[in-house]
Amino acid sequence: MDEDVEEATRSRLRALADGAVTPEEVSAWALRVRESDVPQLCEGRIWTAVDRLSGADLLAAPGQYLHGKEDFDAWVEEFDGSGAG
Repeated sequence: MDEDVEEATRSRLRALADGAVTPEEVSAWALRVRESDVPQLCEGRIWTAVDRLSGADLLAAPGQYLHGKEDFDAWVEEFDGSGAG
């Protein structure tokens, strides 16, 4: 991957919380990142955020997402508050 994973993760977290991207879009991106060999994934907060994004499209029931806006906002807050940025 050519992009800075920390910045890309932050950007996608915010876009998801803002409704600018779909859970499916960020999940697909996060799954690609998880399968890569990016050294930044060794950082706990980045791994946690990418892992959460990979499950952003999980369904609790048909047509009902397991996670919603409150979760996405909390993920952004935790990511931004738990490290340099």
